[in-house]
Amino acid sequence: MTESIFSINGWQLLFTLVNLVIDYFILKKFLYQPVKKMFAARQAEVENTYKKADEANSAANSLKATYEQKMSVAKEEADEIVRSATGRAQIRSDAMIAEAKQNAADIIRRADETAAAEKKQALNEVKDQIADLAVQAAETVISKEIDAGAHRKMIDDFIEGMGEETWQN
Repeated sequence: MTESIFSINGWQLLFTLVNLVIDYFILKKFLYQPVKKMFAARQAEVENTYKKADEANSAANSLKATYEQKMSVAKEEADEIVRSATGRAQIRSDAMIAEAKQNAADIIRRADETAAAEKKQALNEVKDQIADLAVQAAETVISKEIDAGAHRKMIDDFIEGMGEETWQN
């Protein structure tokens, strides 16, 4: 019995080799080829996915660049609008200040004119009162009634002769 365990049978070896070759062709036909096709399809799918990802990435970068350019233009436009509005506000402010200064100058001028007119009126009233007092004093001194119109004319001429500066003090 020890011989059968270690002995090599030629027919059995041939049958095992033929069986091995047949198994190889069957496995190659039904297992290796489909697995190879599946790996090739998977490889193509992965490459296609990477290609699409690269295209999406480049499109995103392009959109980002466009967005950044538009944001830059928008920022420049916003800065220009702010500068323009500031300039218009400054011009408006200057115009309002000039108008206020003009109004103040007009008010001061009118006040000066009113003060001058009131001063002149006050001086005329003082002159009239002085003339009336002078007439009364002259009547009292002379003790007789004289023509008030002629006397008033004489006093007015005297006052006019003294000058305006004398009455302003």
